[in-house]
Amino acid sequence: MFEVRQHGCRPFPHSIVRIILQFGFITLMVVAVFGQPQPPSWNQADMRRLFHPYVGRWVGEWTITDVEGIVIKRITLQQQYWWDKGHLKGLMSFEDRGKLSSLTSDIYLQGGEIISEVVNTEERNFYRAYPQTGFILWTPMKKEDVLRRRIKESVFEKNGAIWFISEGFERFIDAEKVETLLFRVELKRVT
Repeated sequence: MFEVRQHGCRPFPHSIVRIILQFGFITLMVVAVFGQPQPPSWNQADMRRLFHPYVGRWVGEWTITDVEGIVIKRITLQQQYWWDKGHLKGLMSFEDRGKLSSLTSDIYLQGGEIISEVVNTEERNFYRAYPQTGFILWTPMKKEDVLRRRIKESVFEKNGAIWFISEGFERFIDAEKVETLLFRVELKRVT
């Protein structure tokens, strides 16, 4: 049997060393798993603080480019946000290819997380908010979309006007090739 011996001390059996190391490893794993900081749990006061600047009517432009900055499309749009029973509701309307289109959004709390449900005529998407200093990062809740799409939003004052900026990217497969489109929505508050 292997023994650990220090000068002037009694022998220490290997089995006890193994037990101590195993216990230490298990303790380390428990601390590593359960000791991680939990994501913040948001409440209605946080919702009001983070999203009240969105409330109002906005007008501006939605620009879609390729990764080299070549403009693919510019769309003039209007957007409005308002509170309804603790939810921040949104409506965006625009004309695309001669057709009037719209999308709605509903930002709400669910289990301490901030969720946005965005609906257009073709699909319904859910996003999770990650508020940061000066902006909100939105990521898709569908696991297969997490690396495919990101949206960053901010509201700020510049030269006496209030601006809403939303920018991000979307990746998709086109004829066996991955394409990435960038977008930027730049809106000025009008009411």
